[in-house]
Formats: sequence, C-alpha cells, structure tokens
Amino acid sequence: MAGCTISPLAFTMAMEVIIRASKWVVGGERLASGMRLPPIRAYMDDMTTMTTTVACTNRLLGKLTNNIEWARMQFKPTKSRSISIIKGKVVDKTFFINGEAIPTVSEKPVKSLGRWYDGDLKDTVRVGEVRQQAVEGLKSIDSSALPGKLKLWCFQFGLLPRLLWPLTVNEVSLTTVEKLEALISSYIRKWLGVPRCLSRVGLYGKGILQLPVSALTEEFKCAKVRLEMTLVESRDKCVREAAPVLKTGRKWAAKKAVEDAKAALRIGDIMGQVQHGRGGLGLSSAPPTWHKAAPAQRRKLVVNEVQKQEERMRCIKAISQAKQGEWMRWLARPMDNGTEQDQFPHQVNI
Repeated sequence: MAGCTISPLAFTMAMEVIIRASKWVVGGERLASGMRLPPIRAYMDDMTTMTTTVACTNRLLGKLTNNIEWARMQFKPTKSRSISIIKGKVVDKTFFINGEAIPTVSEKPVKSLGRWYDGDLKDTVRVGEVRQQAVEGLKSIDSSALPGKLKLWCFQFGLLPRLLWPLTVNEVSLTTVEKLEALISSYIRKWLGVPRCLSRVGLYGKGILQLPVSALTEEFKCAKVRLEMTLVESRDKCVREAAPVLKTGRKWAAKKAVEDAKAALRIGDIMGQVQHGRGGLGLSSAPPTWHKAAPAQRRKLVVNEVQKQEERMRCIKAISQAKQGEWMRWLARPMDNGTEQDQFPHQVNI
C-alpha cells in the first residue's frame, strides 16, 4: 500500500507485539551504571539482538523464530549477520536459524547506516576509503569542462555531503580531516584562480567578503557535536546511558567542545541579548535563550557556538599574518573636510 499512512503504524504495532513476547526469555547486557540494556532492538523490519552468552543468544533466536513463524513471517539467515566478542576479541562462532547458518561479519561484511562492519572492527580501512573517494571526486570535478565557480558549486553541494556522513559515523582523527582539507583547498584555489599562498582564512572566513564554501574541518566538528548532543541528550534512557565516546584524536574532542559551548551559552543568558549591527535595539529577531530552548533548538545553538569559535580562531590566524591579515588592522583615515572615514566597514555591538 504505497502512500498509506496506516500500514507503517500497523506493521510497527505488530512487530512490537513480537518483540515484547520474545525479549522476556533472556536479560540484556548490564552497564557499569547498573542499567540493563534491552536484548532486542528493532527499526521497522530490521532487528538486532545483543546478549551476554552464547546460550542466551540461542534461546533468544529460538523464541524469535517461533513468534515470527506464528505471525506468518520468516527470517532470512543469508541476509543476517552475527558477531561474537569474548574478552575484547572477535571469535568465530556460528549461530543457526532453523538449521541454516547465519554468516559472520568476518565472512561477509555488512553495511548499516552508511558504516561497514567486518571482523577487524577498526575504521582504518574506512578512513582510507573516504580519502580515496575524495581524491576521485576532486579529480572528476577538475577534469570537467565547467568553469571554476561551477566546479566549486559541484564540490559544495555534491562531494562535500558525501564525505561528511562517513566522517561522522566512523572514528576519524582531526589531523586526518585537516590533511584532507588541505588537499581540497588546493583544488579550490586552482578553480578560483587565486595564488597558492592564499590562506584558508580567505577561503573559509565568514567576514564581510566571504565565499559560499564550507571548511571540511568546521563541518566535521559541527557533525560530531551534533551527534554528541543527539546521543547524550536523547529522550531514551538506554541511548543516554550507552552513548559511546566519540573518538576524534588528541587535538580536539567533541565532548569538551560541547561543554565549552554550553558554558558560553549559559554566560550569554546571564549577559542578556546583544544587538549586532547599526539597526538599533529590537529590529532583529532574538535567538532562543539556553534555559528555555527545546532539545532541537539546543543542538542548533551549540552547533552555532562551535561555528563562532571556529571563526574566532580564523580571526586570530588573520591577525598573526603580516600581509594577508592587513585588513584586520585597517584604521580610520582623515578626509579633506577634517572628519574621519573608515577604510573598512565594521560591525557595531550595542
């Protein structure tokens, strides 16, 4: 029933009955906080089971198989995968459904939500694949007959979103992302026809004269911060308690960035609303305050604060540059009538 709004709800209700009738036979994994995770988790027709022993897994699979057959459905073992971890190491243990073996991730890797799972359980290979995808994408865009500004458009709205998701779901260090951004910046300078010595401040700065292009490191940090907020502040208690630590190397940590952004937003609530620009008080819409913001608004506020911190770092970099940062030191010059005129339009905070 394509387009029917009732059928998904009916299917979800039926699957919920099967899950509740099956999960009581075993207990889930117990966390350090004392909370026990559910042994079965499902999204529509995809189901994941997680237990602590082999016997519990076999018992749970048997109960699920009986309930699914009672509902006139059946599992497909060839499309399922299993993984067994004992003392931090992956072991070869095969499980069966109705006598048919379930392949392990070591035998047949599986992709879930854009992330590959194999017997190695490391993201080293995935990082190399992302870099290879970026190199091939940049070369394809560069070899096209489009003008430079359209090549930049293809990168911003075509290649960049394809790179952000694997960088978000995999464990990638900030150093790796910075090296990848340096490669991307070399192509952007080539497409724009600017010198190779042009700083990244001129490419990705959000000043008065800015290019419609995003920095990969900034988008990477925003994505990791957004993911951290989604996991830690989830409405589901199981998700909050079992939230993993997002590993991004030693130079930058998503958890520390979120804490700093929250502290800055709380200080902003104490200071009150600040009017930016020359328009006067009350002309611009006031953003929601931190203590009154909804969960979705809080994520947006934290991401905006991380972007502001990145812009501050770019301004610091521009001030330290003798030539390319000269615009940060422009002063007012006297006019013929004795008054002063700014050499560069500035922003006024009231």
